[in-house]
Amino acid sequence: MKIWPKTPSGKVDIKSLDIEQLESFLTSIDLPKEKGLRIYQAIWQRNIQSFSEINTIAKSDQRILDEHAELYFLELQQMLPSADGTQKFLWKIPQGGVIESVLIPDEDRKGGFSDRLTLCVSSQWGCAMKCSFCLTGDLGLKSHLWASQIAGQVQQISAQLPKGKRITNIVMMGMGEPVHNYNNLRVALKTMNHNFALRLSNRKITVSSVGLLPNLEKLAQELPVNIAISLNASTEEQRKQVMPITNKYSLEQLLNTCKSISELPHQQGRRITFEYVMMKGFNDSLEDAKRLTQILADIPSKINLIPYNENPDRAIKRPAFEQVKAFQTYLVSRGWYCSIRTTRGIDISAACGQLGKSFESA
Repeated sequence: MKIWPKTPSGKVDIKSLDIEQLESFLTSIDLPKEKGLRIYQAIWQRNIQSFSEINTIAKSDQRILDEHAELYFLELQQMLPSADGTQKFLWKIPQGGVIESVLIPDEDRKGGFSDRLTLCVSSQWGCAMKCSFCLTGDLGLKSHLWASQIAGQVQQISAQLPKGKRITNIVMMGMGEPVHNYNNLRVALKTMNHNFALRLSNRKITVSSVGLLPNLEKLAQELPVNIAISLNASTEEQRKQVMPITNKYSLEQLLNTCKSISELPHQQGRRITFEYVMMKGFNDSLEDAKRLTQILADIPSKINLIPYNENPDRAIKRPAFEQVKAFQTYLVSRGWYCSIRTTRGIDISAACGQLGKSFESA
């Protein structure tokens, strides 16, 4: 007998089902699976609050759905606006805590905002990876998020946007290690991508991972989304100091996996992004830059430099801008695509590596 995901009420969490699962669920409650697409579209595109609003099915079908299933919505606890246009959303979840999403408008060349609007989405409450530079890891892993809670961040923030505005890009770089919560992530990504749901192109969805290799490989094989790797070091020993996952999956294993992923048919023509948090005196030398060119030589890739966002809970310091720029120049002059991530939302603790801890400690 199929076990469906449930909400605390004991009913099936229908928004945690992909379209195939939804059709199977309908069959299990004696409804025709052919009605699945109509129900799926109403749930995700019309933002219905109750099954009685699905006017494309009979009232008797609505009652059956209401008896067996529930439409789950995240509870918005607070929205914090930043001076730079970034917005942080705090969501209270039934698991007992608060998760965060960050909406980031892109600046255009004239200093205004472009049409690109990126949402940084959380996949877990807390994180088990314990990377030394990330405050979310201080919480430990409290709970995996349900698929409805992951995709719901996109749906509910989209519903609040002014007319004519839409989320154009998704980055799974919020709280948690996305592929650690693989089954829920897979369903949520399919929902984000489906034409009868949130209609986001796979090319506009990026999943970041510290390198949880079996699930990372599975993701790359099953879903043609963009892959980003949190690298942050140029040697094995250096990476072990800041990323405990390296004790389980070596840097060599990680790079070999990335090379294999880049050779998959649906990944051809794409570059894997390597995220590199720059920490003063630790990984910011030109020798580090040189080693990066060597270890990434066989992988179609781009490098995203992230100057560390300082905070009182860490002794880690941010390199001088001149040092970051010299690092970038070294890579670019040798043919690498290398960008420097602009720090956004620093005044609301929404910058990279800051999610979760400030609110939990308040």
